[in-house]
Amino acid sequence: MQLFLTYDYELFFGEPTGTVEKCIIEPTNLLREISKKHQVFYTFFVDVGYLKQLQLLKDQYPKVAEEYQLVKTQIDQLVAEGHDCQLHIHPHWEDCSHDGEKWNMITDRYKLDDFSDEDIERIVLEYAQILTQWTGKAVHTYRAGGWCLQPFERVQKAFSKIGIKYDTTVFPGGKFTAGNYYYDFTNCPNKSKWQFNSDLCKAEENGEFWEYPISNYNYSPLFFWRLFILGRLKPKQHKPIGDGYPMASPGLRKKMLTKGMNLSAAVDGYFVTKLGAVVRKNQRKGFEETVILGHPKACTHFALRKLDQFIAKHKNNHQFLTFSDLVKE
Repeated sequence: MQLFLTYDYELFFGEPTGTVEKCIIEPTNLLREISKKHQVFYTFFVDVGYLKQLQLLKDQYPKVAEEYQLVKTQIDQLVAEGHDCQLHIHPHWEDCSHDGEKWNMITDRYKLDDFSDEDIERIVLEYAQILTQWTGKAVHTYRAGGWCLQPFERVQKAFSKIGIKYDTTVFPGGKFTAGNYYYDFTNCPNKSKWQFNSDLCKAEENGEFWEYPISNYNYSPLFFWRLFILGRLKPKQHKPIGDGYPMASPGLRKKMLTKGMNLSAAVDGYFVTKLGAVVRKNQRKGFEETVILGHPKACTHFALRKLDQFIAKHKNNHQFLTFSDLVKE
């Protein structure tokens, strides 16, 4: 089986957003150590709206200049070491600002569908160009911020223009339509990859794009109770390294604790304990690919230790790949 360890490289979008040192630099460096140990590489989906704002404001604010240098140096290191840096768009950065001390997040326009057709095309093309300037590499794979990439037909033309070949946004059965979010993957194919054209969730033979869905898992209420309790009882191991707070997700925690929830397979925090079960489930289905989601900002020391163990256990039986490896095939 092909295993893809993927990380959304970004700050938090709540209040506070967290520092670049704790949300991005420190946890990513810990992930790099595990990568070097096992010679396994990750795909980082880089929040390019953040890069754009760093570039625009670094000459205006010394604090932004420091952030810019830290992120630029680390992305250079990731590329040099063989990691894959691909396109991740949180378009609300178009409305955000910095006051010299901190980022001011305005998330009213959180998804591309909140923008005009002209702005969607401008944002996608501009952000792809910025990422290529930072990495010196081609952009061919995409993950939507907050899983929000519907209706895809509004983005399709821009994807074609920049040469996107792969998307990895969908997680089967996922649905959340509250607050600033909108995604509905309840009717996607029961496959580990499929081709599509104008609809992410409709497989079409000879479709222009490939969907490599993030694997899903049905987490029980007991799982979430453990997750939240461990964070309080053993914060050094189970609290995220990132020092910010997520954007509000109305009703989400209550649903987790009372009904459980189908979510993406993840290496974040306590979610890492279900990776083995995810791989076994996909093997039973005859899947050839497993995509796993992570965020440096949500890394815990417990999760990093378990990730190390997971890679050690599986690296001789499965292929750990990046999306650039698919382009090479």
